[in-house]
Amino acid sequence: MQNETLSSSKSNEDHIFSNKSKITKENVIRYLKIFLIPGWRDSEFSAREHEIDKIQSKRKLFRRLITPLTITGICLILFITFLAIYAPWLTPYTLDNITDGGISGGTPFILPTIDHPLGTTRFGYDLLARVIWGARTAIIFGFITIIIAAGGGILLGTISAFYGERIDSIIMRILDLVMVFPVLIIVILLVQLAEQPSLLNTLVVFGLFAIPWYSRLMRASVLQVKQELFIEAAKTGGADNFRIMFKHILSNAISPIIISFFGGVGGAILAFSGIAFLGFGDDLLPDWGTDINYARARISAIHAAIWPGIFILIAVLGFMLLGDGLRDALDPKLQKKK
Repeated sequence: MQNETLSSSKSNEDHIFSNKSKITKENVIRYLKIFLIPGWRDSEFSAREHEIDKIQSKRKLFRRLITPLTITGICLILFITFLAIYAPWLTPYTLDNITDGGISGGTPFILPTIDHPLGTTRFGYDLLARVIWGARTAIIFGFITIIIAAGGGILLGTISAFYGERIDSIIMRILDLVMVFPVLIIVILLVQLAEQPSLLNTLVVFGLFAIPWYSRLMRASVLQVKQELFIEAAKTGGADNFRIMFKHILSNAISPIIISFFGGVGGAILAFSGIAFLGFGDDLLPDWGTDINYARARISAIHAAIWPGIFILIAVLGFMLLGDGLRDALDPKLQKKK
């Protein structure tokens, strides 16, 4: 019995060694082909190399993106987003209690107390509640404004660059004309003409007037991608213009828009705060610019202006840092310099 066991284990070992020698011979043949035949590529080795390159590329992108400043920006954005989402749970005051038409029953511009940790603002509104609810107003305005601007810019910039010639000239001259107008003055005039100032009207106007900037950015990117060989191959293969523009070109030209998106959100929040500071905000919604406007003439209540200003700084700085981090990670020109 023992002899049979030894003979079976020996036969297994011989089988394993024979397989190893067979694999080794195949690998030797592959290596010889690689070194001796010019331009020869092994399919298995090529597939492995491609997978390794993808993993290394993702790791490099992750390392470039995870920098101290970018992480700081992400943390600041998450903080503001947390306030915006959980505002009803973070403060006992509702929107009706801290906006025009609400009944506060408090004393205006008092210093911080136990009942009002940051003090009060005009009409006795709780400043902490307005700051927390103001985060929701800022996030909504910033994102919707830039979504309108980026969406219109992608559409017009892609069409203009793809067709070129007369269509390109007409679209770009119209956009240049729009860029000449002073946006701030036009927004103020439109808000004044409206019967009741509305956040929706303001963000739509801001978004429409920001379209030309995103259109020019998208147009420049599309003009570069348009010259690539795979676009010519798609045309030769019979793909229609719509498919070429919004499948082949757009997916390869949208990186600058993504990089500029978050920086644009920060700029939109700052612009809306400026409009509200001038007294043209929506009285039915709390916002940080209006709170600064309430307290600007009260030297004794400087805290009522400092806290909204700090939160404007946090929001704008967070989006700017994240936008710069994306630019450093995705911009190939900056990668070459490094």
